[in-house]
Amino acid sequence: MKYSMSLFVIYFGAKKLYRNVGLKHHNIILGPRYKGLLDDIFRAKTLAKDFSLYLHMPTLTAPDIAPAGHESFYVLSPVPNLASGTDWQQAAKPYRDAIIQFLEDNYLPDLQENLVSEHYIDPLHFQNTLNSNSYQGSAFSLEPILTQSAWFRPHNRSEDFDNLYFVGTGTHPGAGLPGVLSSAKIADKLIGTV
Repeated sequence: MKYSMSLFVIYFGAKKLYRNVGLKHHNIILGPRYKGLLDDIFRAKTLAKDFSLYLHMPTLTAPDIAPAGHESFYVLSPVPNLASGTDWQQAAKPYRDAIIQFLEDNYLPDLQENLVSEHYIDPLHFQNTLNSNSYQGSAFSLEPILTQSAWFRPHNRSEDFDNLYFVGTGTHPGAGLPGVLSSAKIADKLIGTV
C-alpha cells in the first residue's frame, strides 16, 4: 500500500482584525511550483523550502468564535509523510517560522506582533496521537490513487472474520469527512443486514 501525504497545521489567534485584507473564509494559496511541490511530497518524499497553503479564517463569517477585536485562523500545509525521514523535531519550528513569515509578508500584516495563541501539529502528531488511522503520519490514510480508491480500498466488512466491520478514512469510500461518514453509514447498513 502507498500512504497519503501528511500535514503541518498551525492554529493561531491574533489580537488584530484582518477583515479588509482580501481574505475569504476559505483560502487556497498555491505556490509558484505547485506540480513540483507535489512531486517533492509524493515522489521524492522531501520537505520543500516552499509550500502551498490552505488558510482558514472562520471569524470572517462567525466573528463570535473569538474575543472582540480578535481573529481565529488555521493554516494547513501538505508535507511528505514520515517515510520521508524528515526529522520533525528539528524541522517543525523553522517550517512554522517560514509559514508565519510568509503569511505576514503577503496576507496578514504585523501578524507576529499580534499573535496571542498558537499551536501547531506535524506528521509526528498524526502518527503518535492519531495513530489509529495515521500509519507513517499519513493524514488521509491510503494515497488516493486509482488502485487504492473506491472499491479497491479495504472493504467495510472483513473478508477474514465474521462480524468485524471497518469505518474511517482508510476504508471504502475514502478520506475526508464525507468519506468517513459514508463509511459509517455503509457499515451501519451492513451490520443491520446480519
